[in-house]
Amino acid sequence: MNYIKPSFTNIYLRFDAFIHDSFRRNWSKHYSFNQLKDAKPNYKNWKKLTRNEKKEIVSYWGIKDPKKSDFVTHEIMLNVHGKFDVRYCPEKIFRVYLDPGLSDRKIVSAWDDKNYFELHQPNLPFPKTILRNVNGYFLDSNYSHVQIDDAKNIILNNLPVIVKPSIDSGEGKNLKLISNKDEVDDIFNNYKKDYIIQELILQCDEFKKLSPKSVNAMRIVTAIVNGKAVLLSSALLCNTTDSIACNKNVSAGVGVVIIGIDENGKLDDVGYFENAKQIQTLPNGVKFGGIKVPSYKKVIELALKAHESMPMLGIIGWDITIDKDDNPIFIEWNLRGIGMYHSQLATGPLFGEYSQQFADISKKLIKNWKKK
Repeated sequence: MNYIKPSFTNIYLRFDAFIHDSFRRNWSKHYSFNQLKDAKPNYKNWKKLTRNEKKEIVSYWGIKDPKKSDFVTHEIMLNVHGKFDVRYCPEKIFRVYLDPGLSDRKIVSAWDDKNYFELHQPNLPFPKTILRNVNGYFLDSNYSHVQIDDAKNIILNNLPVIVKPSIDSGEGKNLKLISNKDEVDDIFNNYKKDYIIQELILQCDEFKKLSPKSVNAMRIVTAIVNGKAVLLSSALLCNTTDSIACNKNVSAGVGVVIIGIDENGKLDDVGYFENAKQIQTLPNGVKFGGIKVPSYKKVIELALKAHESMPMLGIIGWDITIDKDDNPIFIEWNLRGIGMYHSQLATGPLFGEYSQQFADISKKLIKNWKKK
């Protein structure tokens, strides 16, 4: 076996970082302008940022060579929430600098594989795993190798089940409910490798009332600050369609709704579609304001404790639901796409009381990036 020499490894890592940073820069610009285009039609008398407000944003976040896209987030939040707040994190600052800069790049990809969440955090309550496919090979719930015929029988004996990619499965991509033999055969025909099959979650009455077709999940965002895990944002994702994935969008204003959760576990009166359109009553007639999330304090305690054991991952977006017995179930964690824009729509500036600290980190990361 040929090994990469340490000197070449450093060159490779720098090149890899450069490629990813360039992609993030272009993607953040594209994403920001799409957000603006979708949000504008939902608000009359659209307000623009003043020159002084733009200067304040540039100074606060350490933006170099500011472009129009650097101000999109603040302009949207100004119109959505009715006032200017410099603490909102711009899309580019997060995607290009903070997101990759707060976590160890070398381990994020490996630790983002859903097939291994249970090994990384054995004390967290996850959905019951029926079967795993890792690099084309089948493993049972205890990570023991099984043959393909045995794999099929394991699935058939545990129907209905949920199948989803174990890597790169954002926004409910390729998540399916499997209920019969024909659908089991489809798994082996359509999913090539790297997926996980789990027991169907039966959600609590409060969540079922909101959206019975999908498993509604809380997006809990935590961060490491001075070695301790802190809560940044807490919101509920539910869906207005028949999709089984709560975070799946169909079009602007159709699909996922994000609703802020207060410190007592109660849902806010107003939620938001991805296009920033406000909603207070779901299509099924349910007013969600004031509904209380069962076991909410336990959810936060578990997330914070788990994150403190992984301080090399600076920021995590946890997807957590509540089952029929009011117990928390950790569906997954997100290390690269925490849904910052959605969280800021529903709960305000992502970093809250820690905003100045993260703005200072941003300035240092920008300065170091310029030296590459």
